[in-house]
Amino acid sequence: MYELLKTIMIEDLEVEADQVSPDASREDAGLDSLATFELSLALSQRLGVTIADEDLFGLRTLADIAEFLERRTGGRAPQDAGLARLLGDGDGCHPDRPSPAHQLARNETPFQPPESVLDAITRAAAEANRYPDPACGALRAALARHYDLSPDRVAVGAGSITLLQALLTVTAEPGAAVAYSWPSFDGYEVLADLAGFRTVRVPLAEDGHDLDALAAAVDEHTRLVLLCNPNNPTGTASGEADLLRFLDAVPRTCLVVLDEAYCEYARDPGLGARLLTSWPNLIVARTFSKAYGLAGLRVGYLLAEPGLISRVQRMVMPLSVSDVAQAAALASLAAEKELLGRVQDTAAERDRVRAALLALGFDVPPSEANFLWLPLGARAQEFAAACASAGVDVRPYPGDGVRVTTGTAEDNDAFLAAAETNRP
Repeated sequence: MYELLKTIMIEDLEVEADQVSPDASREDAGLDSLATFELSLALSQRLGVTIADEDLFGLRTLADIAEFLERRTGGRAPQDAGLARLLGDGDGCHPDRPSPAHQLARNETPFQPPESVLDAITRAAAEANRYPDPACGALRAALARHYDLSPDRVAVGAGSITLLQALLTVTAEPGAAVAYSWPSFDGYEVLADLAGFRTVRVPLAEDGHDLDALAAAVDEHTRLVLLCNPNNPTGTASGEADLLRFLDAVPRTCLVVLDEAYCEYARDPGLGARLLTSWPNLIVARTFSKAYGLAGLRVGYLLAEPGLISRVQRMVMPLSVSDVAQAAALASLAAEKELLGRVQDTAAERDRVRAALLALGFDVPPSEANFLWLPLGARAQEFAAACASAGVDVRPYPGDGVRVTTGTAEDNDAFLAAAETNRP
């Protein structure tokens, strides 16, 4: 843990290397109040746990800080912390902690799959002794028909995140950079670090993408822009006119990934696929985990140019999408009308909860996803802790805000009751 602390201080805080040693005091290492605050933010981000600056003020030496971090994380490696961030566990995984009554932290749908999908899962599970189709041929063909594309423009993987990892791997090179808005999906930073990219964060503007600033951040080293639309965690979405202007401003040598994990909840769910044929550097990422309710089976896909799809598919682990997952995805496409009816129900609940929060005095931007964003700033963790005490699990982003998934009416009412006792 000391080596991680040393790396953060030298690389992130730009402390001189000769100032950093285990027995150096905070003062000798240049950790004044501002630097200690910056260190706490960097540690929270790297470790996936909440490290407050006041936790560090009472520690005398860097060795003391490292020992505190060991205790705070239980010795968990930063890679495990990255996984915790992806899963939405801001303080890591706690196997002994009872599950909260109302789970509103991971943006899952509260509905189980339709009967037709469950039947398909059961039939496929009966042949679990057989290996799955490594090419996901039937599913790729069905998705191609769904979007009126050729199958060679579709890649399927065990969740869209594995396909993004493959994409980053095939485009990585020394000195390459990836740009994205912030806050946005936590996984972008984890995947970029794994592939060796330098990351460029562009702050949101009024909880939405600042597309002009994002385009301006692209330079000769930028290989990809990752654009979550609707954005996770804020739920805001950029419209067609703004995206067209952005795509026109980005060089064709830079790939743009439009991550549409929540597109079914948006006002224009077909936006990415509609733009695809006009922009050869555009990649659309989608998933069956959210609106289709298959989070536990891990199926996602990319839509892009055939040459890029071929490169990505070669990097995807063979046989990673089970026959059960493939069968469930195919059945879900066939049951789309029923599933999209549930999406409308969720959107109505989302809007009901937002109206109630606004009436309580909360600032809540309009959402086009299955969650809401409360930009609470420094109150984020306090608010999340109060919700947890009421049996409601929400997702805090320390220093920024809290994301709340739209669940059942019962879940949402429990959250609103907790929010009423912790209003601004």
